[in-house]
Amino acid sequence: MQDKFSAEDRKLVVAELEKIQKSKLTTVKPSQKFFKDENGKHYCIFGGKEDWHGVSGALMQQLEENAPSTLLVIVKKYRTRIDVCVATIEDFTKHKTALSSTRSGGYQFHTILTEDGMFVEEIPEVQLKKIREIVLVGRTSEKFDLSEVQKIINVEMLTDVNLPDVDEEELTHSDLQAKIILIGNLLGHRTYTPDIGKTSRYGKLGDLCSDTTVPDEAISQRQIGTVKNIDVIWFDAEGWPTHCFEVEHSTDITKGLLRLYQTYKLRIKMFIVAREASRPKFETELKKSPFFKIKEQFIFRTYGDLDAFLEATKKFTLSKGKFLDED
Repeated sequence: MQDKFSAEDRKLVVAELEKIQKSKLTTVKPSQKFFKDENGKHYCIFGGKEDWHGVSGALMQQLEENAPSTLLVIVKKYRTRIDVCVATIEDFTKHKTALSSTRSGGYQFHTILTEDGMFVEEIPEVQLKKIREIVLVGRTSEKFDLSEVQKIINVEMLTDVNLPDVDEEELTHSDLQAKIILIGNLLGHRTYTPDIGKTSRYGKLGDLCSDTTVPDEAISQRQIGTVKNIDVIWFDAEGWPTHCFEVEHSTDITKGLLRLYQTYKLRIKMFIVAREASRPKFETELKKSPFFKIKEQFIFRTYGDLDAFLEATKKFTLSKGKFLDED
């Protein structure tokens, strides 16, 4: 299965539209993106993993000429599914001057996916509704494999014997990152840290993570830029960030808050992990700008909280493996 939006993917989308409209679609040349059904309705289908799309000058002319009878179809491809979003084309063509122009006389636009649907960033008037979710056969999430985790995590991490106590002063920033990564792995998240070359008492961080680069299936390049320097990030199976962690072991807690603040538009959970002694500083900073505007989105956790969560996660994983008879 290809990662890019392929001709086969487009066929899947066309087939879904044909089911919905109960009418066969045929290509209107010269563009491979423009279709017409038996009832005279037109469809312009853009698709891909990324959040930007190109429109040639010739295609834009076709869209303008057929605007009253044309639907704009934008397809977002993930590893395991394809989301099909639809809107009328008229606002898109009417505001084409808001789009970026190319040297060849074409246009470019970007999409934003939210809980309420999909939007064209350059033309806010264009709001698309998700009408279908196509499952990609053979790309469903892989079953959690405990044996694979055992290969990269020290054996003692997966026993029900408590780890020896380690004094906070002996812990390193990388040790704390490693614990967060391990918890994410055990809970089935995809995990990432920018510090893949650093080592910890649990192994090299790059070896512990499921991903050594920020997954790009679900977020745009500009969004990747806002998250790529966070200490640890958990992602769901489709590559959307769900939890961000900044470890403040020997650095200024304000800097960690600022890095997390850059991600608040993604609406993900933001954690500061630090010593209990840092809590007053955390609470004081949340009263200041810009943090106070979204203070409820920041969560403070201590090293003790992290250790307790790791132990609980290990026990859950072992119980799950035994109950489900997983090797």
